[in-house]
Amino acid sequence: MKSHQSETIVNLFKKAALVPGLSSAWILQSGALPGKSVTVISRWAQRNLERGKMVKFQQYHLFDSATAKATDMLPVDVSNETISRISNSDELRASLRDYPSNGSGNKQYLEIWKHHQLYQNYDLSALDVHGEVYTDEEFSSLEWSPCETKVIYIAERKVPKSEPFYKPKPQDSKENDPEKAPQKGEEYTYRDEWGETLVGKHQPVVVVCDLNSELLTVLDAIPSEYSPGQVIWTPDGKGIVGVGWKNEPRRLGLVYCTNRESVIFHLSLENGEFSILSQSNSQAVRSPRFSPDGQYLVWLQGEAGGPHHAGLKLMCCLWETRKVSTVIDLVKSQIKIVNGKLFNGIYSLKLPHRCWSTDSKRLFFSTPQRFRVISYVVDISNGEITELEWPVDGPTKGSGTILDVSQDMIVMSRSSLRVPAGLVLGNLPPAGQEHTIKWMPITSWVAPSDLQNCEVQYISLLAENSSDSVRNFNALYVGPHGKPDGSVPLIVYPHGGPHSMFTDEYSLNVRLMVTLGYGVLLVNFRGSIGLGEDSVHFLPGRVGDADVKDVHQAKNFALKEFSCLNPKKCVLFGGSHGGFLVTHLSGQYPNDYCAVVARNPVVDIASMTSISDIPDWCYTEAGYLYNPASIASIESLAAMRQCSPIQHIANVKAPTLLMLGKKDLRVPFSQGMAFYHTLHANGVITKVHVYDDVHGLGTVPVEMDNIINSMLWFGEHTG
Repeated sequence: MKSHQSETIVNLFKKAALVPGLSSAWILQSGALPGKSVTVISRWAQRNLERGKMVKFQQYHLFDSATAKATDMLPVDVSNETISRISNSDELRASLRDYPSNGSGNKQYLEIWKHHQLYQNYDLSALDVHGEVYTDEEFSSLEWSPCETKVIYIAERKVPKSEPFYKPKPQDSKENDPEKAPQKGEEYTYRDEWGETLVGKHQPVVVVCDLNSELLTVLDAIPSEYSPGQVIWTPDGKGIVGVGWKNEPRRLGLVYCTNRESVIFHLSLENGEFSILSQSNSQAVRSPRFSPDGQYLVWLQGEAGGPHHAGLKLMCCLWETRKVSTVIDLVKSQIKIVNGKLFNGIYSLKLPHRCWSTDSKRLFFSTPQRFRVISYVVDISNGEITELEWPVDGPTKGSGTILDVSQDMIVMSRSSLRVPAGLVLGNLPPAGQEHTIKWMPITSWVAPSDLQNCEVQYISLLAENSSDSVRNFNALYVGPHGKPDGSVPLIVYPHGGPHSMFTDEYSLNVRLMVTLGYGVLLVNFRGSIGLGEDSVHFLPGRVGDADVKDVHQAKNFALKEFSCLNPKKCVLFGGSHGGFLVTHLSGQYPNDYCAVVARNPVVDIASMTSISDIPDWCYTEAGYLYNPASIASIESLAAMRQCSPIQHIANVKAPTLLMLGKKDLRVPFSQGMAFYHTLHANGVITKVHVYDDVHGLGTVPVEMDNIINSMLWFGEHTG
């Protein structure tokens, strides 16, 4: 029976894996003119099950403005191209490629393409000017200078070679030259790095590639106390602007954490002068962007420390005077914007690479809001915000994320829980009429057959404790439509973070769950983003209590609201802080849930303080301040243990499957193993899968094994 079930799930997964995910798009400026055809380049990623990896491909779309129809060119595999950038004139393209080397690791090449030919090619590994080029979402850059003769990027600083104190060498070895000799006894020296998924990234540097001289130059004028990243050229090409993360007193995990202390800096390439543009102390900044006319520099800015992700301000620097002002401030709960729409603040991780109107007066951004990702335009002079509306009838509208803006044309990714991502194009209306924008599809997906008959509902909830300062939270329900009463099992699925959120966007996991006949409840408990700052800051000091109660309340509401659900077949699924919540729920409400799957769950906050790459998270969520110069007090450790799932482990009855990553630096797998051994000793049915993967468990073979085994586990214990 299990063999038949697994075969069914594998076939469903293979079908769902055929759907690619949209990662970026770029409007070629030469075609982005009124009345002409528009050329859009899109990039996608798709699971290749046979190769066991994600493959990337690029596609050209020719959009005819007269007929409002697009012609798609055949996709081209660009899997070994890690980052690329087209110049402003569309004449040049810089591309970084990774190729396997004969030894260990990869060789990196910087390619410059011009007029349909490979114009220059730099073997970065052979040139040995710096270490590996950064291609991650936090630090990486690849930017053309305004004159299009130079490119800047971020790479690891080259460190001197080291060797043991005694190492026999050939008599004529060049290493006998004292100036070139490796440093002795330094090969085991610890070097601080930037944590989860950024292993090996210790000290980034900015590198300039000069196409005329064909030389690479490392910019050494940035103080060593900063790790630079996200660099861009100044409008005159005589300097750079970027983000500098503070290295001291230690490098805390950076991925998923927008609260790391940092500055917006300017470095003059004429005199080497380094200056800080973000004027406030203890701030966390990201995503600097210049306006087309060079008059404005904007960036996102939040408070350093505290919750790992919270609301961000939109800051603006008048470039000529360096005067900084706030365009969009933090929002405590919600405010009214143009046309009476509600706005809950900015929670996006970055601005679009090109995000300005042609006249430099309006800026575009997308951010999670309540149930969806919504896109907006803001008047830079007065901060007036307008929602870019999407004309969809019905209770749910899906999400839209702006990918590129050029010549007042906007390309956006649109998707929902029922429909995979597709590209749409819009012409920017005059100021004051942005809400009337008309969207035209470039690519489109119909709802997959297995999702056509499912229903999606937005659920607004109010916490039961009337004395709480924040009571609003929400959930999204996805499930089969028209099923008999009590026939549908329910998967209760809280998100991780805890300061993140579920939105109405396409998800392979949710699709598979619904296709297999489950209802899925995606819960945005208090502490989630997209509901205002008060909600984010309500949760620290209340984890393990308020968030647990919210998820359980949402489950009870769903059982009453959707008669097709079976209250005796409720199961729990979650990872990271979502794993924290599902292991809490199985201990606090042992009779309400019949099976649990927890992926890299936090089960004992106290024991994580000295082993996680983000120890500050442990203190913040337990309601304490983090001080890297001191150890945890007995009081704080007791509070951390008290709010942890392991406190309730003796009550657990539900069969529990744990999915753990051996390379997880965020929630080290010793957390899950401690939970497993205790459950096993208590006689609870339990099983653990240990993967050679990081926190997200996102490699293709691991993802496939994870979700298929999860669904088999639920099937076994709800049958």
